[in-house]
Amino acid sequence: MAALLAGCASTGVAPDSSGFSPAADRGLSIAKQRCSGCHMVGLDETAATEGPRFRDLQMRYNAISLARKFAEISQHGTGEMPPVSLGASEAEDIVAYFDTLDRRY
Repeated sequence: MAALLAGCASTGVAPDSSGFSPAADRGLSIAKQRCSGCHMVGLDETAATEGPRFRDLQMRYNAISLARKFAEISQHGTGEMPPVSLGASEAEDIVAYFDTLDRRY
């Protein structure tokens, strides 16, 4: 889970948000802004991949364990990833976006 929310800004490619819930749309926006510099947040294989791909993490973690991981990252960081301030509502929105990944491929 190293570098999950590294806060690296980038213009990494993420999927179109058409049909997402408002929470998932917000989660995608947060992921594009704060994660795509190190993570592939969408399904485009050419995006940044220094950290794990979101779709791989989505298969590894359920919503509850993912929310716990975000809380840990926010407070302490993990692995190569430094602590990244992430509010509870931001974490919930990113979890909602993660939930859309299993339906996109």
